[in-house]
Amino acid sequence: MSDIRTSALGGIPFGNSSGRPINPQTGQPYFNGQEQRLELYTNTGWQNIVSETPGVVAISGQYSEQTNSGTIQVTGTNFVFGAIASAIGSNGAEINASSTTVNSIVSITAVFTGLSSAYEPYDIKVTNTSNLFGILSDCLYVNNVPVWQTSAGSLGTFNEQVSISVSATATDSDSTITYELAVGSSLPSGLSLNSSTGSITGTLPDVNSTTTYNFTINATDGTNTIPRAFSITSSAIPQQVELLAVAGGGGGGQIAQVRGAGGGAGGLIYIPSFTTSTGTYSITIGNGGSPSVNGQNTVLSGNERTLTALGGGKGGDNDGTGNGAAGGSGGGQWYPGYTGAPATQPSNTNDGITTWSGTGFGNKGGDSSGTQPYGSGGGGAGAAGGNWNSPNGPVGGIGKEYSITGTATYYAGGGGSGGYPYQSPYNEYAGGLGGGGLGSNDSYDPLSNGAANTGGGGGSGGTGGSGVLVIAYPDTYKALTVGSGLTYDQPTRSGYRVYRFKAGTGTVTF
Repeated sequence: MSDIRTSALGGIPFGNSSGRPINPQTGQPYFNGQEQRLELYTNTGWQNIVSETPGVVAISGQYSEQTNSGTIQVTGTNFVFGAIASAIGSNGAEINASSTTVNSIVSITAVFTGLSSAYEPYDIKVTNTSNLFGILSDCLYVNNVPVWQTSAGSLGTFNEQVSISVSATATDSDSTITYELAVGSSLPSGLSLNSSTGSITGTLPDVNSTTTYNFTINATDGTNTIPRAFSITSSAIPQQVELLAVAGGGGGGQIAQVRGAGGGAGGLIYIPSFTTSTGTYSITIGNGGSPSVNGQNTVLSGNERTLTALGGGKGGDNDGTGNGAAGGSGGGQWYPGYTGAPATQPSNTNDGITTWSGTGFGNKGGDSSGTQPYGSGGGGAGAAGGNWNSPNGPVGGIGKEYSITGTATYYAGGGGSGGYPYQSPYNEYAGGLGGGGLGSNDSYDPLSNGAANTGGGGGSGGTGGSGVLVIAYPDTYKALTVGSGLTYDQPTRSGYRVYRFKAGTGTVTF
């Protein structure tokens, strides 16, 4: 049985929840002593006439400076339908949420706009329809956007295939920034972006013509994402190298008593500005000829171009009559398209009897004064070695001097001729400057070889010096990739990369 009583004040009935009138009319008041509140009967049932005070316990979500908006979840107590959420800045201004959705008595979703970071932190306030309210102080901050420090546009112009390191950076006063390429953007192949620092590092690709790469980087703090457009330009350049190629020297002629003539030096080609293109070249380093054998060619070939330094000619052997023999001719060069070079490679017949015909090829025996467009080997000792009437053998032709390795060095000297050992004076004659071997005046004297890696001709009866190929170019360009099969070292030359290939056959890639 319900416990219904009438209040002495205003005749408002009161009792517990079960004592509410059975058939109340809309607008019927009732004091619920069990709930300790005054209620009013409405078309939706019994409702509180006076709301309870709400409490704000916590918030979640972020306000973005970039979008100037934020959706904030508010948790607390005693929220009622019709409640309004607001933010109160440090300047005291109160800004109502653009929308407040009461999800339940303990949850509200509020959307805010128009908040400035100048007045953070903000208090969050929830006001019920009774005008009773609750506040959580200093709980909402504006998430500041990343601010780019690197200007938009070009990050620089660099030569192709060089290593670079550039940066695109931004700052954020209240968050940690990460960097990422925007959707649809990519860096040049060989480069990568550091997501923590904004650094772009790596090696630029090979390009056929100067190329500009455009891309967009996003700086993000997890909420705000700010894009910026940049570019990097890779300049196509011929790789202009300084090049010296020297073939193997010819072996000296031999026969006892009257020594044979010196071998001719290997052909020498010097090009101060050899235009290459990126790609792979094959290299063969010519060996020096053994006694009475021609030297071998040194060859650089690739990208439809071939450069050949022709081996030095052997020195003539004594014919057994007591007369000296002719020195070998210096080797020549074959580089199609350059002045003085024939259309087809000449045969290697510079053996002390047949000399090169035509300008630009090896000097005759004992000579080093020929007119060659890019240098050539000095001839071996001249037309005859020592004999009874003229016991002194001639001097081998002088080679050429270059500083391509950073140190001035002579290359491609002709071998010296031997003297006649039974007639005084019987001085042997030296090989030419540039590695030519010394001639001998006695059948028992040690035979003298041409100097290794100079292309020097062998002295009488000696072996010719091995050839060499030297490449030098500015050290701002990347290092060569050297395949197996080649022996080389790298002399020191300020401001240059230098490769001195001394033996073997293999490939190099620019």
